[in-house]
Amino acid sequence: MKKAFTVLFLILSVSMYSINSYKKTSLPPALVLSYTSTNPTCPGLNNGAINGTVTGGNLPYSNFSLSNGTTTLTSATGVFSNLAPGTYTLSISDAFSTVTLPNIILIAPTDLTTSVPRTICAGTPTTLSVSGSTSGVLWTANPPDASLTAANNTNTSPVVRPNQTTTYTVTSTRNSPSANMVTNGDFSQGNLGFTSDYLFIANAGTSGVQRAFGIVTTANAWFQFFPSCNIEHTTGTGKMMVIDGSTINAGTDKVWGQTIAVQPNQTYTFSYWVQTVAMPNPANIEVKINGVVVGTDLAPSAECSWSLRTYTWNSGTATSAQIAIFDKVVASAGNDFALDDISFTTNVICNLSKSVVITVTPSLTPTFNPVNPICVGAALSPLPLISNNSITGTWSPALNNLTTTTYTFVPTSGQCVANGSLTITVNPIVAPLFTPINPICSGATVSPLSTTSNNSITGTWSPAINNLATTTYTFTPSVGQCATNGSIILSVIPNVTPTFTQVPAICAGAALSVLPTTSNNSITGSWSPALNNSTTTSYTFTASTGQCANAASMTITVTPFPEFTITKGCDGSNFVLSAVGIGTLNASYIWYNNLRQNIGTAPSIRITTEGNYSLELSNNSCSEEKPVSVTNIQCTIPKGISPNGDGNNDIFDLSNLNVQKLQIFNRYGIEVYSKSNYTNEWTGKSTSGAELPDGTYYFVVQYTNGKTKTGWVYINK
Repeated sequence: MKKAFTVLFLILSVSMYSINSYKKTSLPPALVLSYTSTNPTCPGLNNGAINGTVTGGNLPYSNFSLSNGTTTLTSATGVFSNLAPGTYTLSISDAFSTVTLPNIILIAPTDLTTSVPRTICAGTPTTLSVSGSTSGVLWTANPPDASLTAANNTNTSPVVRPNQTTTYTVTSTRNSPSANMVTNGDFSQGNLGFTSDYLFIANAGTSGVQRAFGIVTTANAWFQFFPSCNIEHTTGTGKMMVIDGSTINAGTDKVWGQTIAVQPNQTYTFSYWVQTVAMPNPANIEVKINGVVVGTDLAPSAECSWSLRTYTWNSGTATSAQIAIFDKVVASAGNDFALDDISFTTNVICNLSKSVVITVTPSLTPTFNPVNPICVGAALSPLPLISNNSITGTWSPALNNLTTTTYTFVPTSGQCVANGSLTITVNPIVAPLFTPINPICSGATVSPLSTTSNNSITGTWSPAINNLATTTYTFTPSVGQCATNGSIILSVIPNVTPTFTQVPAICAGAALSVLPTTSNNSITGSWSPALNNSTTTSYTFTASTGQCANAASMTITVTPFPEFTITKGCDGSNFVLSAVGIGTLNASYIWYNNLRQNIGTAPSIRITTEGNYSLELSNNSCSEEKPVSVTNIQCTIPKGISPNGDGNNDIFDLSNLNVQKLQIFNRYGIEVYSKSNYTNEWTGKSTSGAELPDGTYYFVVQYTNGKTKTGWVYINK
């Protein structure tokens, strides 16, 4: 809301002249250096950042300089990224002076802390511990440890009992939100830390200045005709940026801008608070990051009402974010607003991991020479009280020569030694048992006899396997077993060959009786393949299981019927019937007329009379007869047609000539009719169905054999 008064304009003109005169004689503003910093997001990451901003002083500026005491970095933009935790000093110079900001501290987030490594005996319980995370803890062991289970691997203090040196790794996922990365986002530092195409004016006087801004606590403290809007968003007592919208440059004047270092492939949240301080025409605020619009929203339609605007942005491959705010409205009436608490943050998931090694002193295992199995009641010598590897101890229980027993060796205390054990097998005296062998057919394959009995006695068989004669075999147990000899009988049955009556040859398609499933000599079985009455086939008879019989075979001869068709048509000026197809070689032919008279014995026959005919074709005693009807024997092209509906010459009949295409032209050479695969469809009409006038027409006939014939045909109705 701007009101221009002539008196105020004169006062302002005098004031501006005074100000300009003062500027020519006053010193430049002091060189001011400010910064924002971002701590590394996760322990072990060097992704901190420091952004320096300079104002005032005498141009030109030097490059920004950042030092951690050992390394010095320079930047023309003031953006320093990928920084490790530590203490830094930022400085910059103008033509006459240098400003330095020491003790800029980047702090690494708290990492996990685990218990110290230790050494234990195998199987001894020990407690692991972790601090630095209160949730999401998960322990794993390498190599795997059976004592680290699903019941305790999420505890902060699990008790484990490793039997070998083991590395225990604890992991935790932590959400690490960043601090606000915007310098002076709440404007508490006044007109510092950002850039603007708008003019900074401490006070807009009584007339207001478009395309200008001020940093104030209340809107009317900058321009007296604005409402107070004195509730600064953060606390109610801080500062805000009050803007008088630009009326030029089509909304491309930057209201506020700042460059911030970012991490690639990271999602950030940009937000700001906005309120309207004069209506009508509320500002239309557009936000761009690296030249790309991330959001556009109108300022509130009510004055002095703060509203939050929030957008997300992914950095992709970018390492810096050039953030700019624009007002797209260029109206002079109203279009006045305030900004506050500009924020740029991100949220990082930190995957934390620490390991601790528990060194395990291997527990020695007492070793002893094995004691050979004994038979029931045999004498047993006392077991040794010192192992083969010099470990002393005692045995339990007492020796027992009547049953198999496992004895436990308990080492003397004070040794990092595991218990030992020794089993003495006491075998009863038994007879070896075997499953009887079913009789076999002579020559059948016999699997080797088992060298271990059903009751686990090992041994050997004699004599060698014989699959041609019934034989008794003897089993002799191996030495050292408490067992007697055993035996088994293998019966061998001689084979017979099934016999069948031969099935005589048939014609293709004739019925075939099912082949008998019992042979002439009473052997049952099945035939394969399935019966086939269309081709000669050899069938195999396989005896049913349990019969000692050889395979048998039988071939059934199938004589195929001739496969033929009868063609009809013109051969020159003659109408001919012909037999064509499979099985006609060396066949005999008999052509019959409708009186069943033999009129020919060749593959083709000339027909001079319309009527019904048939052909009997025989091959190897198998005959096939097919009929054919001849209704038209015309083999010449008509000279004319008289399509008057009297039944005589009404149609241009070429049905016997095998025509691929017919074309009719008038005397001017214009096509009036055309038909592919023509037979007898033309009745003196055009292709569209219109009646053609009487007269002479030119025809072109294309035959299916590729030949062409032309001529004249006359229409006479």
